[in-house]
Amino acid sequence: MYLDPDDYDAHELRRIARDTQRSRDRTNGHLEDRSPFRFDNPLFDKGRRPASEALRSSQLEQLLLHQSRGEDDSVTKPYLKSLPDKYGAERVVFDWLEFLVLKGGFKRAMDALQYYQTVGWLTDDVEERLRDYLLGFSAEVEDPTELDVDDHLLSLVYVARLASMV
Repeated sequence: MYLDPDDYDAHELRRIARDTQRSRDRTNGHLEDRSPFRFDNPLFDKGRRPASEALRSSQLEQLLLHQSRGEDDSVTKPYLKSLPDKYGAERVVFDWLEFLVLKGGFKRAMDALQYYQTVGWLTDDVEERLRDYLLGFSAEVEDPTELDVDDHLLSLVYVARLASMV
């Protein structure tokens, strides 16, 4: 039976692989899990990157795609002069702000927006609107951490994505 990996999530594929291997082992009288997809398999870990690194790599590729799609090479600051009025754009805004709050907490998210305005990624009006959206977030983060360079690069991807929707 052929399984198309695109039809399943990663956990489901791992379960299928384990079940297949276990059924093979039962025919030989063995019950141990010899799945090549188990987490402690050194062959599986060789080319594996942490999920956060893979996500950031994917986001940076998207940033390059957004940049290469521009018809003219005159990308100027501020990159995001206004927030798009589309539902999809609002979803991107909420995802971005949720990322900032869950990673760094409410105060650091506010500081990040101010920083992005200072370096010219956002206009004053966009920063103000984003702060208004941010006031709607009430989640307390147990262990907030400082935002690092990768987090700011991911924010730049969100800015580019929103700028492409205007």
